[in-house]
Amino acid sequence: MNVEQRIRERAYEIWESKGRPEGQEFEHWSQARDEIEPYYKEGDATAGSIESSVAIPMPRSEGQG
Repeated sequence: MNVEQRIRERAYEIWESKGRPEGQEFEHWSQARDEIEPYYKEGDATAGSIESSVAIPMPRSEGQG
């Protein structure tokens, strides 16, 4: 999927989540672009995704807690 298509899909998701308001296309597109483009500029569309940013829990040391 190319960046423009992903931005379009994200803008649509934003529009739907806000109750499908009219006249806010620019704001939704801009928000979607700001969310999506950084990942494509890094050269890896998955970089920075939720899956890649979840920290692996570290076991607690004895005596802590």
